[in-house]
Amino acid sequence: MELIPPHGGKLVERLVLGAERDRLIHQAQNMPSVTLDEWELSDIELLAVGALSPLEGFLNEADYDAVLDRMRLVNGTLWPLPVTLSLAQWEADLWREGQEMALRDPSGELVAVLHQPELYPYNRGVEAKLLFGTADSAHPGMKRLLAQGPYHVGGRVSVVNLPGHPDFIPYRLTPAQARQEFRRRGWSRVVGFQTRSPIHRAHEYLLRCALEMADGLMVQPLMGPGVADGEVPAQARMRCCEVLVDSYLPRERTVLAVNPAGTRHAGPKEEVFHAIVRQNYGCSHFIIGQDRVATGKSHGPADAQGIFGRFTREDLGVTPLCFDIAFYCRSCEGMATAKTCTHPLSQRVSLNSSALQQMLSDGKPPPPEFTRPEIAEILKEAYVSQT
Repeated sequence: MELIPPHGGKLVERLVLGAERDRLIHQAQNMPSVTLDEWELSDIELLAVGALSPLEGFLNEADYDAVLDRMRLVNGTLWPLPVTLSLAQWEADLWREGQEMALRDPSGELVAVLHQPELYPYNRGVEAKLLFGTADSAHPGMKRLLAQGPYHVGGRVSVVNLPGHPDFIPYRLTPAQARQEFRRRGWSRVVGFQTRSPIHRAHEYLLRCALEMADGLMVQPLMGPGVADGEVPAQARMRCCEVLVDSYLPRERTVLAVNPAGTRHAGPKEEVFHAIVRQNYGCSHFIIGQDRVATGKSHGPADAQGIFGRFTREDLGVTPLCFDIAFYCRSCEGMATAKTCTHPLSQRVSLNSSALQQMLSDGKPPPPEFTRPEIAEILKEAYVSQT
């Protein structure tokens, strides 16, 4: 069997090489420049490698409005979240219709060229309500919107330099490289899993269940921007994943890779976004637990799963694997969900990132019911180094 096709039918990679790259670098010297923040740099990387296929760049006004209104691009393709480049007023003043723009990182290095840019204003409150279900300034997604400029600029991008990453080099697979690895291993039924939290026993339970029906598994911790204060740092989260994959999962059936996307805090719509990204990486299935919900009170615990019932196979090729919240049951002496365990709530050990942070802040090592001892030690060391 073949791997699942990318969303939209083909990988759209916006990284340019060779003579075309040299030409753009030379021409960019005379272009007006826009400085990208960490979110926009993350999106540039995703566009460059094809993780946001079929997008070719930042959304123009028509696609932006269509995505907010009905989770579709103008051409009808399912797309749940706007991918935008914002401009401050002074940057917008540099805009000239039809003139290409140089996109640079905070150090001034050229990252990409924006072709035929289209400038348009947007309403932060409207965007927040449609994405997050709230315009509360305390919501992390709204905080990001408030920090942006008052304009968006859309257009195709040609990426000439990928954002530099000194860490996790062996795990930075592009979608094309991941697909090549899956083919080499003879996989077609691939389950994708991502988390911005340290791997714990509830995650491990879901991964083992998924492996029972799949050729292989791709574990992709989120390493882009948007991790909240107090959360476990990226290095520790990756080490936790390494321990699990190397010691407790079949290594020949598991691929560990970085997900360079940021955390947008957009609840169920963000789950659809990440499902599309997983499909572009070659995953035919995507694990969704009931505790994967945005910050805030605007979404219920099952909303992230329920949204997928709105789409057809033509809309979205990847298949969601929906699990109940997993827990350790003292009576069962093992992992379970409400579908498999009838013991009272008093016998259940909650396994979530909030409980983990509370344990660490109280100076208590996570118990074996929560996570593996080696992983508990990594988390303890990471917390001590932060305090």
